[in-house]
Amino acid sequence: MKKYIFLLIILAATIFTGFTDCKKDEVSNCENKHEIPIDIEKPDIVMKPIQMWIDAHANLSRFSQKSSITSYLKKMKETGFNEVYVDVKPGIGYALYNSDILPPLTKWGDVTVERDWDYLAYWIEEAERLDMKVIASLSVLGYGYTKTKEGLVYEDDRWDGKTQEEMPDSSKPDLLVDMRDQTNVDAVMLNPAIPEVQVFIISIIEEIATKYPKLKGICLDYCRWYGGRYGFGDATIAAFEAYSGVKVNDNNQIITSNGGVGPLYKHWIEFRSMTITNFITNISSKVKGVNPDLELHLWASADWRSRYIVGQNWASKKYKPAGSSSIYTDSYSKTGFADQIDVFSLGAYTKKIWIKEDPNSVWTVENFVTTYSDFTRGDCDVHGSFASYAYGNDQEKISDVVYLCLKNTDGLMVFEISHVINNNQWGAIEDGINRVYKK
Repeated sequence: MKKYIFLLIILAATIFTGFTDCKKDEVSNCENKHEIPIDIEKPDIVMKPIQMWIDAHANLSRFSQKSSITSYLKKMKETGFNEVYVDVKPGIGYALYNSDILPPLTKWGDVTVERDWDYLAYWIEEAERLDMKVIASLSVLGYGYTKTKEGLVYEDDRWDGKTQEEMPDSSKPDLLVDMRDQTNVDAVMLNPAIPEVQVFIISIIEEIATKYPKLKGICLDYCRWYGGRYGFGDATIAAFEAYSGVKVNDNNQIITSNGGVGPLYKHWIEFRSMTITNFITNISSKVKGVNPDLELHLWASADWRSRYIVGQNWASKKYKPAGSSSIYTDSYSKTGFADQIDVFSLGAYTKKIWIKEDPNSVWTVENFVTTYSDFTRGDCDVHGSFASYAYGNDQEKISDVVYLCLKNTDGLMVFEISHVINNNQWGAIEDGINRVYKK
């Protein structure tokens, strides 16, 4: 009899241990092990950041009144959001905060908004009241709106020669076009290879960090070269020569006349990435010097393999591209900047959600949110972000993409509120959140 009781105790302990271990596993690994309600796998307290992005241009008039900010913050809170990214220095180059450096943003195209109150301060105040956090975002290098020729770079000749220039036709390598003269770009971007540019921008970030101590963080957007053919010009070439020790006699040494990879191309790529990484490192040093607890965030496309074009190596320095390459030098990994930021907002901006929709492509949300750690190696937190406009009012897709991002990364960011409002995505977002957390 004693032997029988002993065996029962062992069996009970084994069953109990099985339940305990399963509870620690992911749902997909557990759901077939025991007859346990699926909700037992869900935490009942939201621990991860769930963030909404507030774009300045799209919402300039929407948030012209305090009451609108309050109303939508409440709506976000009810839906499940606990943080907001507030765009306070958009690509036009003016400020939506109380700046001593930049002019205030009161007009953009046909929209004029006059405020006698501090826009960023009010977001912080109301968010705090609702137990939410604010991250101030800025278009780091954007300082002009090309479609209407508005912005800082159009008003001050101080920026002559300091904006990014494009080589649109590599068969004419000496023909460069200033971004200020273009109309098909998001913003006129300053040249990060110029020390004066870096000093100026860091002063703006320092001002925000100093004046708003209740911010949770500052997010860097458009912290890059605009495109693969942008950044050609005397100042950049001189900086490249100083960095590489190589003399450039012709831009076709970088990009050939037929658009191919020139003999200096991979060295050019390393230089461009190192320029951005050094810039981010300098920003991080300044931010942490003002407030060691203030987080530094950065948004970039989730497709790491395409980021070399614009100089954004968001990987860890521990990540090394495999094999020999005409794109990467053997030392390219030293340009990784994951260790210089606290949070990487992983831009999984693609219409395809599940890998099964396009198994031969990296361009699915599921792929991006399940493979990012191959690159970041734990150097920073990563929040999955998606473009809500890509799914319109398809409630199932919105729920799926929210679930995937929140389940597989350290947080969620939704871009952005105007599309959520216009497509009435609130319920679908809440449903996606509730698939990860208990109601």
